[in-house]
Amino acid sequence: MTLPKKAPDWAAGFAAVLVLGAIAWGGTTTPLAQVVVLAGLGLLWLLAPARRAPGRAFAVCACGLLALGMLAWLPATWFPAEPWRRGLEAVGIPLPLTLSPQPWLSAEAMLWLVIGLAWVSWLLGQEWTASIRVMSARILAGGMVLISLAALVAWGAHYSIPGWLSERGFGPFPNRNHTGHVLALGGMLALGCAADAGRRERVRALPWLIGAVVILVALVVNYSRGGLLLFFGAIVLWAGLEAWQRKSWNTLAAGTSLVLVLFSIVLLRGGAFAGRFAGGADSQVVFRAFIWRDTLALIHASPWCGAGLGNFTALFPLYRNLSVSQQSVLHPESDWLWLASELGWLGVTFALAAVFFVLRDAFPLRPGTRRRLRGAALAASVAASVHCAIDVPEHRVGSALLAVMIMALARGDDSAKPISSWMPVLSRLFGLATLGAAVVLARLPDYATRSRELLQAGQFAGAGAAADHALARAPLDWRSYFTRAGARACEGWTIEAVGDFRRARTLEPHYAGLPFNEGQFWLQRQPMLALTVWREALRRVRAPEDEPLYGAMLDAAPDNEPFRAQLLALATNRPALQLQWFQSAPPAEAREQWKTISASQERLTPAQRAALQKRAAEIGIPTTPP
Repeated sequence: MTLPKKAPDWAAGFAAVLVLGAIAWGGTTTPLAQVVVLAGLGLLWLLAPARRAPGRAFAVCACGLLALGMLAWLPATWFPAEPWRRGLEAVGIPLPLTLSPQPWLSAEAMLWLVIGLAWVSWLLGQEWTASIRVMSARILAGGMVLISLAALVAWGAHYSIPGWLSERGFGPFPNRNHTGHVLALGGMLALGCAADAGRRERVRALPWLIGAVVILVALVVNYSRGGLLLFFGAIVLWAGLEAWQRKSWNTLAAGTSLVLVLFSIVLLRGGAFAGRFAGGADSQVVFRAFIWRDTLALIHASPWCGAGLGNFTALFPLYRNLSVSQQSVLHPESDWLWLASELGWLGVTFALAAVFFVLRDAFPLRPGTRRRLRGAALAASVAASVHCAIDVPEHRVGSALLAVMIMALARGDDSAKPISSWMPVLSRLFGLATLGAAVVLARLPDYATRSRELLQAGQFAGAGAAADHALARAPLDWRSYFTRAGARACEGWTIEAVGDFRRARTLEPHYAGLPFNEGQFWLQRQPMLALTVWREALRRVRAPEDEPLYGAMLDAAPDNEPFRAQLLALATNRPALQLQWFQSAPPAEAREQWKTISASQERLTPAQRAALQKRAAEIGIPTTPP
């Protein structure tokens, strides 16, 4: 059978539309969106298989990443013992015999790694003719302009677009930095399309320049410094490439001057967003650096093989030291550090090498090969790789698909490999497997969410059973232990509930809300246990964060004098908390504790001292004026 020389003409356009759909549907961060995108990729690979192999160098890097991922299922005894294993086993958390403490989560993460490598291979296996390259770039750039425009209109109208998950109400991604990442890449493609369209007639570049301005406005409204810096940095890189090609440093000077002018306008007219560049209260630069340092401690425990794919979120709380706060950390604020924590430094080496070998074929940027468009795509790709050092956009399906496709657009016509007889077969097999994976994921129950819903509904037996299933899949999920503990406490299984609550606190040793909520389970059953875990909750916070927490304890406490006395004992050496107790306690009890509370009033602020004196006067305690 004779194989066609290239994939159908519709394949590249369908791929671009699929990427835009993945971005527009919440960045593909929900299970349903992930299933749909998987099905779309499977159909693409099945109906329009790759005709060429991706290249030997990339194949070696891909195999290296897959081999490192497979280490997750090797026996843990083959590797140096991580310090956290002994502590988890001591509180009764059953760990599998594999290197990965959560092999099912590693399998799911491995699936996405395979999908990502297959996506790169398919793109590298296409014949990127000039017309296909321009068509794909224009679809992507035009789609990103439309997404930016929709985000701006919805933001101005205070309308929430269905499927968009941003907490600030702007953009499709839950994280504004990820929205900024894709907007910046789309803006660079729009500029590349403008430069390409204006080769012969400059007026044709105008629509794309207007689109780039729309994206720039969206970047400012999005409130992400990373996205704006990515956009401007890519422009400078692009100007540098053009200057190098033309042997004219005036081009670099002009590009840099344009960036400086635009950046100055943003700083002058950006309002609160401009303040973020000055290190305002919302900057969090120092906190991010603390997260990186704690992540390095996690990596140091398994520097060459990592802890197994899918395990960072569960293990990172056990290594938090400098970044301890009441804010959850789901990722290490760096794609490269995230990869190192789960696949080791060797995994980062393979990934960086793969990026290098993909982008290497962008050179030479010869005239007649859509050099301007490809240069813009190349600059965007390099800037995106650098951005991954300080954020995690490529761990999101939508942004990762876009970044990889832009890398493919940057490659030259000479990069196409000879037609392969086995690549179409392999591509179709991957398509069938991906469709099967989509079906499996669509039918996979979310036991963790189900268990919490059943607990809130008062169906304790069902909640416990669902939590058992959730823990079989993710044995380091503290929320499932907490849910099962709550269900057991409500059913009267005190010993079992105490054990599960302890396991939850071990897996999440910093969040004060966990022991506080545990105490609420015990108030009506074992009040003394509530006091014990509330002491732990207060230990996890510092002033002034302890004041609202202690206030919640006072509000939830039963109307019981001995209990209130014990609650006051929890506030020892915390004058602000003692004041809270004094203001809420019945007058008779407050008078009995006056001596203890007044002894530390010198450590109160003037306003707090005045409130103390006022309360004392109200309940009949003679005091001297403050």
